[in-house]
Amino acid sequence: MTMDKKISAAKEPTRRQVLTAAGKVAAIGATVGVAAAASAPAAAQGSAGEECMTIVYRYSPDARFDFDYYESTHMPLIMRLYGDSIRRFELRRGQPGADGAPPPYLATITIWIANGAAFDAAAAEHQEGIRADVDKFTDAELIAQRDRIVAVATS
Repeated sequence: MTMDKKISAAKEPTRRQVLTAAGKVAAIGATVGVAAAASAPAAAQGSAGEECMTIVYRYSPDARFDFDYYESTHMPLIMRLYGDSIRRFELRRGQPGADGAPPPYLATITIWIANGAAFDAAAAEHQEGIRADVDKFTDAELIAQRDRIVAVATS
């Protein structure tokens, strides 16, 4: 038997075998990717010296907070008015404690400030309009505080 006949006599894999093998390779690749991401150190959201604005809305049993409105309308309004002075904007919903107790805050917002002077200028120009929008999504007490990151630790 010549070499050409030996090669042509070899069994060709079926389409099913090829697809099954490809699926196994893809699953292994995805598993490796997830494992690598899980073992990678957490990235810090900010660095020492960076400024943030933290806003909390106090919980009370009868307080109202419309997360959909905040996300779809209020956040984009602030991002448009403040522009590049904001690096990142987070909205978080308070969760009950391990004992089932209500959270101290309905919502927590963190605004990562990219440019302090531009942020202050935007606040001076647009604060009145932004405060007028608050009644559209909440009646909870608002507490705001400007922060400077002192230290960051990650694992």
